[in-house]
Amino acid sequence: MNNTATVQRPVAAPLTTLAPATTAPNLWAPATAGIELTVVVPFYNCGPVVARTIRDIAATLTAAGVGHEIIAVNDGSTDGSQNYVYGLPGVRLIDNRTNSGKGNALHQGFAAAQGAWVGFIDADGDIAPHHLATYLMLARGGDHAAVYADKRHAGSVSGASKLRKLISMVYSTLVALLFLLKVKDTQTGCKIIRRDALAQLLPHLREQRFAFDLEFFVAAKAAGISGMRSAPVELNTGANGSTVTTNTIVRTLRDTVTIHRRHLAGHYRQAAA
Repeated sequence: MNNTATVQRPVAAPLTTLAPATTAPNLWAPATAGIELTVVVPFYNCGPVVARTIRDIAATLTAAGVGHEIIAVNDGSTDGSQNYVYGLPGVRLIDNRTNSGKGNALHQGFAAAQGAWVGFIDADGDIAPHHLATYLMLARGGDHAAVYADKRHAGSVSGASKLRKLISMVYSTLVALLFLLKVKDTQTGCKIIRRDALAQLLPHLREQRFAFDLEFFVAAKAAGISGMRSAPVELNTGANGSTVTTNTIVRTLRDTVTIHRRHLAGHYRQAAA
């Protein structure tokens, strides 16, 4: 990966240059005092909605009394989306000049995280940020390595089209057959992960695009990490238009096959060490 990334911190802190991360050195260090949750927000060509999402995250977590930080990662937007993030108080911006994929953006944000829990949420507004506070409360109350949005949960509500629901169900069935995962929904874009579990897994994760989520669960299973808690989610996919395209589906399927090959070769068992 050759893109460079500029990290913008609040005004009082210096600017730092950060290369795309393939390991997670910061995650091996203890969490920073006072930061219970890091929220990574990857975005690409979503315009002003990214600023609204970030403001809603900050307001929700502040109201819930959660010490937090927000890391926004621009995945090479060409519509100037990053300009809406500049100047937002307390937000660190990793501004990539080329598009490398959601997974790559998450790798970068995770590697810079300081929180005891590390989460992410899609920037498009399909999932309301109040879910982050709800999932954190669930995480606090049990021995969970992760709490994840599950649109197939009995308590979930989805505004997705019938076609999108069908695509999701077919993909979930394929994943179950290939990996024998107990996780019914790997792809919904809101999750909270315990810092030590993420630190253990991230150096072994290779996916740079939409299959990152699946790879996380496959690696966790291979490493013997349990405690994956599903949680209900409300999806409003009609708010800003679907980001699921034919190219996205084909690429995700191709990446899923690649993950399966790594899985059969025993790559993810390395994380157990």
